[in-house]
Amino acid sequence: MTAPVTCVCGRPLRDPTSIARRLGPVCARRLNGTTPAIRAPATDPQPIPGQTALDLQPMQPTLWSL
Repeated sequence: MTAPVTCVCGRPLRDPTSIARRLGPVCARRLNGTTPAIRAPATDPQPIPGQTALDLQPMQPTLWSL
């Protein structure tokens, strides 16, 4: 038996409601004309060792502003 997928984009379905309607939440939002909700990360990402964060200064010139 193969895993159920959406009839629109072919993504795998896990939720029983989505499986019953053969349409996942992302495809349903696209078909309804709304954009998918953007999820915020659950926790702050762990800093990478050796990486330094630099504060941006107001009106600091960048390569694109030159």
